[in-house]
Amino acid sequence: MLKLIHTMRGHTKDVNGVAFFNDGRRVVTGSWDEALRMWDANKGTLVGKPLEGHQGGLYSVAVSPDDLRIASGGYDKTMIIWDVESMQKVFSPLVKHTGRVRSVCFSPNGTRLASGSDDKTVVVWDTKTGTVLATLEGHYNLVLSVAFSPDGLQLASASSDCTIGVWHIILKINGHHPVRGVVWSPDGQEIVSASDDKTVKFWDASTGQQIGRPCIGHTDQICSLAISSEGSFIATSSKDKTVRLWSTRTFRQIGQVLEHTNGVYCVAISPNGTLLASGGLDQDVYLWRHNGKRMS
Repeated sequence: MLKLIHTMRGHTKDVNGVAFFNDGRRVVTGSWDEALRMWDANKGTLVGKPLEGHQGGLYSVAVSPDDLRIASGGYDKTMIIWDVESMQKVFSPLVKHTGRVRSVCFSPNGTRLASGSDDKTVVVWDTKTGTVLATLEGHYNLVLSVAFSPDGLQLASASSDCTIGVWHIILKINGHHPVRGVVWSPDGQEIVSASDDKTVKFWDASTGQQIGRPCIGHTDQICSLAISSEGSFIATSSKDKTVRLWSTRTFRQIGQVLEHTNGVYCVAISPNGTLLASGGLDQDVYLWRHNGKRMS
């Protein structure tokens, strides 16, 4: 049974991005109010001042594996890498994309950063220098989500062209109606995607073949998904004002539906699997706990 333990207020517009620090004690959120905010996951309180530097609303946030950096991407077509301790920009905003930056993610070793954009490309950046390492072209519409594989050797991208790109082995999976989110299983064998068609699907990362049946239950488009660190369950957020959990073994919904007062745009699971954070159109960040135990 999941229990709402904190409703964290501070943003003044939609919350579009959320990520846990790897220590599990802090959460960072990005909003259409152009600011990032950090929160104490135990107390539900703000940590420090807002991080401001984008010239438009934020779509995505990510935390580096060592918890020393935050990356953000937004409407202004740029990415910013922030130093957590000083709460300052590491570089000037990173400029390469010609469209809004919808998704950002760090590689497992933290040396690279990937971004997906409305300009239909994925860009890979060097996090130490802020330089572009590669521009990946092949999608025919917006790139809405990017995720590195657990070994860091491959990169998955989800697009509104209804496909999932897997870069390095150059595999394209014909997915489902505009694919909003994509994550890897911890063993790197499977890719999980979420879509406007209200479903979640599982794919063999090597062959691109669908595995099992879709997860069905949402009544409006799915905006975001996250997978637990050991891979036993996923969480999805939707415009239907709910967050739902799904078993990666049975593909069935587990537990109760978690309700917001409006559409839910982002969701994240803590590294130890006991906490879940969600945010959306109601401007609040909700923090849920599963009876002090793992949700799996």
